[in-house]
Amino acid sequence: MRIDRQVFVKLMLGTFLTLILAFVVRGTSTVVVGSETAQVVAAPVFVFAVGMAAAAFLLSVLVKLGLVDTGEPADADSVGG
Repeated sequence: MRIDRQVFVKLMLGTFLTLILAFVVRGTSTVVVGSETAQVVAAPVFVFAVGMAAAAFLLSVLVKLGLVDTGEPADADSVGG
């Protein structure tokens, strides 16, 4: 399996934006329907963001172990050496 490095960037950016969305949903829902209902409404968005972060972590571990190929040389991470 071969993966671009952009996948990591997309996963982390998606995680960040989803977390911001979850906070916005919770804050807006708190004003409209109350605190407890706002937590219930925002929880799936938080869970999705945590899942994306976990997927990015798992993917990076698989790349580091060599089970997934990024198509770059193994020493491409080191600078100048």
